[in-house]
Amino acid sequence: MIQNNYTLFFIILSIFLSNAHPPAGAKNLLTNGGFDSTNPPLSGWKYNYEDTGNSWWKDNHLFVAITNIPGADNYALDLHGSNIRLGTQGVQVDSDPVPMEPNGKYRLTASARTTGCDARIMVEGYRWRPGIKPHAKPKLAELRKHYKFVVLNFRSGTPGTMSGVSESWKSASMTFPEGKMTPLGKESFDKVQFLVVHIIALGWNGDVPEDKVFYLYVDDVVLERVN
Repeated sequence: MIQNNYTLFFIILSIFLSNAHPPAGAKNLLTNGGFDSTNPPLSGWKYNYEDTGNSWWKDNHLFVAITNIPGADNYALDLHGSNIRLGTQGVQVDSDPVPMEPNGKYRLTASARTTGCDARIMVEGYRWRPGIKPHAKPKLAELRKHYKFVVLNFRSGTPGTMSGVSESWKSASMTFPEGKMTPLGKESFDKVQFLVVHIIALGWNGDVPEDKVFYLYVDDVVLERVN
């Protein structure tokens, strides 16, 4: 039965990719990576996590918007919250899952600016949850997290656990997987079936009141296969 499910998955995946590949010249594998879709807003992105039953994220959608801000290409993603909110659970969105092709090498690019908080912008690898019959339009709730890539780095120097977003618009890019992988890392990487772009506004500023509101703006998020 397991073998049959995986055979079915790869058949569906092949059909999905043949129909979902962007036209010539369009590289972005994400839907609405520029956050310009207003009907509905934030299509292609999960921002309401009430269906997960996780009380930590039940009100996340109240702190997510799209906004027209100078420097953005039309609209930008707007994640905001109080100093204490961003210093604890933060505010997040996840892209719709992108089927990962075997032996793929990918590039993530994004632009961002902040009014005082920081962020983690990264790609995470997912697999089907046990018991879910593979199909062509997976929801995040039907998948389980399996692999984390490094955080997109907006600062110069060695990447850290945070993206280092500055108060002016900057772009950053990363290609993954990077360099030669260990046998164990390659084995884990090869089990990834979907890629999800994860964006979360985080950070605590102890020099301002707990109710001080900070904003993270993100635009032009592009995920592309480069090989």
